[in-house]
Amino acid sequence: MVTVAQAVASELRRAGIDRAFGLPGGEVLYLIDALRQAGVPFALCRHEASAGIMASVYGKLRGTAGVAVATLGPGAANLMLALATAWLDREPLLAITADLPTSWPPSHTHQRLPLLELYRPITKHAEAVTPLNAASAVRRALAACCTEPLGPSYLTLSAEDAQLPAAEQLPDGQAAAPQPEASQLGDPDAAAQAIVAALAQAERPLVLVGLGVRPTRATLLRRWLDTWGLPVAVTPKVKGIVDETAPYFVGVIGGMAIDDLMLQALEAADCLIGFGFDPVEVDKSWHARLPILWVLESAQATGQLPRSNAYYCDHGQVLERLVALEPPRTFGRPFAAVQAERQAIAAGHSRVPQHGLAPVALVQALARVLPPETIVTTDVGSHKYLFGQFWPSRFPQTFWMSNGLSGMGYGLPAAIGAKLARPDAPVLAVVGDGGFAMNGQELETARRLGAPVIVVVIADQSYSLIQISQSNRGLPRYGVDFGPIDSVAVARACGGDGERAATPEAISAAARRALDMAVPYVIEVPLDPEAYRPIV
Repeated sequence: MVTVAQAVASELRRAGIDRAFGLPGGEVLYLIDALRQAGVPFALCRHEASAGIMASVYGKLRGTAGVAVATLGPGAANLMLALATAWLDREPLLAITADLPTSWPPSHTHQRLPLLELYRPITKHAEAVTPLNAASAVRRALAACCTEPLGPSYLTLSAEDAQLPAAEQLPDGQAAAPQPEASQLGDPDAAAQAIVAALAQAERPLVLVGLGVRPTRATLLRRWLDTWGLPVAVTPKVKGIVDETAPYFVGVIGGMAIDDLMLQALEAADCLIGFGFDPVEVDKSWHARLPILWVLESAQATGQLPRSNAYYCDHGQVLERLVALEPPRTFGRPFAAVQAERQAIAAGHSRVPQHGLAPVALVQALARVLPPETIVTTDVGSHKYLFGQFWPSRFPQTFWMSNGLSGMGYGLPAAIGAKLARPDAPVLAVVGDGGFAMNGQELETARRLGAPVIVVVIADQSYSLIQISQSNRGLPRYGVDFGPIDSVAVARACGGDGERAATPEAISAAARRALDMAVPYVIEVPLDPEAYRPIV
């Protein structure tokens, strides 16, 4: 007899799922044991939200859906942050939680929540698993996760149903549906012709690349930009899709540091081409005001579609046509002034704080030591703006942040998920001391699972980004400061190690030592929060 729990586990394994993250509860013990029997290890985490974030990053890097498991009631509720992050950040996450058995009377209200109703609006698929649909429900959920735009699915499974025989028999097959065939999309020739026509009339074009462009398109995309000499800007979650040290790179758009300078470039452009550009990452409304030629392979996050001037087609086919053509004209360096100012700021020659360590010096100190294939994750705060703009990403899928939802608590679990998915790559998490306090205990998870991540904790004893916003509104400083937290002591208590570094030289030396560590290593960097003000 194959139970429902075993059928679910078997479908996950068949789809290439090789790890699940989560927290146990009495109601999901049968599922967790079925995962063990199917050869899908269960990674025990310290909080469900962290488990979901680890899973989504792990899954995307592995080319599958990440899987998070939690119990009903509070366990399911704690997954809200992870599911909402995956929904807006286009990350493939399948969350499976327990629910009360349907045989129980409505009068049993202990831990009763309308889970499917709660999560249906922020998932691509939500369904209850029963003996009649165990295999097909998993296949539908995985297909939704892995079809562009990527995103979350949610399944419930009661402990009662988990033990029952699975009545559904389906042939073997991949659980995730294939991506749409090119024939289901628009004509790539029409899109290429529209791009050529727009660029023929442009003197200051700017290509905006967003997270709708798959990492596999990076080589073709770079060849087109390079051979045509096209200026390009990217959104944070697709950093590395182009080489940010290339001469045609203008900067990172979407509300990162020096956003005023990036807005200057956008306003000066006379042709904006949105290649996979998704406004889910943009915290202002310029994308609704400035004319954009949209070249998309799928709907944007939450299913949004541009109302006009949009072409839906296979990006690879469009790029193949473009690289085979001669550029309609030469463009020179129309944003040279913007690029020069950005580089001056990154080098610490412009917008320098009045005193203390310059935030850009922290980026320089780490970039000097860590190899270009290092995967960088950030939490949310002023440091996210800093690294989102100035970290020199060179390769696809080497930079991760929560930018659609922008939820704190992302950086450390994202780094753990990335290290487990790419164990040979160095992984750096950059977090603030406020965010570190939210889930620093996951360092024990990293130690136990064999994920020796490097964690830079920027210690400013403040929610500095909120304090700057508070000050800009003319409000008194209130409710944004807290006492010091010894993050190095926390790391050691969790089985890791670390040190405090206050100068660029000390930061570089600490990062060099961290590369050789077999345990999570925390580098605490004290920083005056006022130092962010010139660039944030």
